[in-house]
Amino acid sequence: MIVPAAERSFEKGLASLRTGDSLEAMAYFEAALRQHRANTQARPHMRYQSFFGLCMARLRGNRKKAMRLCLEAADAEFYNPEVFLNLGRVALMTGARRVAHQAFQRGLHLDPGHRELRAERREMGVRKRPLFGFLQRTSSLNRVAGRLRHSNG
Repeated sequence: MIVPAAERSFEKGLASLRTGDSLEAMAYFEAALRQHRANTQARPHMRYQSFFGLCMARLRGNRKKAMRLCLEAADAEFYNPEVFLNLGRVALMTGARRVAHQAFQRGLHLDPGHRELRAERREMGVRKRPLFGFLQRTSSLNRVAGRLRHSNG
């Protein structure tokens, strides 16, 4: 169910985020969540929560809670590439590169042409295969060989 006041707050939050004002955006996303809860018994749109989590990670540094909010949103709105974009961005902030890569991949599976998802995945880069495939990537031999390969171009 769409609550018009909540949707307006959400749109204002998106506009603030586009201008780089994460603090103002977070206030609008929080307002959207509150307005939705005040006007209906239905669960709020998880995209509100996803964007709120993204702003929280950027501003408050409470990245663990932000990650949880974004994971919940991705589980609930598994059809929305935007929630996977936000999850991936928060995961990168927390150092969870594997989670970020998986989130970007899931988002791109839903929308292969999504510019921001493609840019984030490209920026992450792609790891080369370990030189010794029969050993774990983290083995000392693979790590040293990888450094040598990287330093030689």
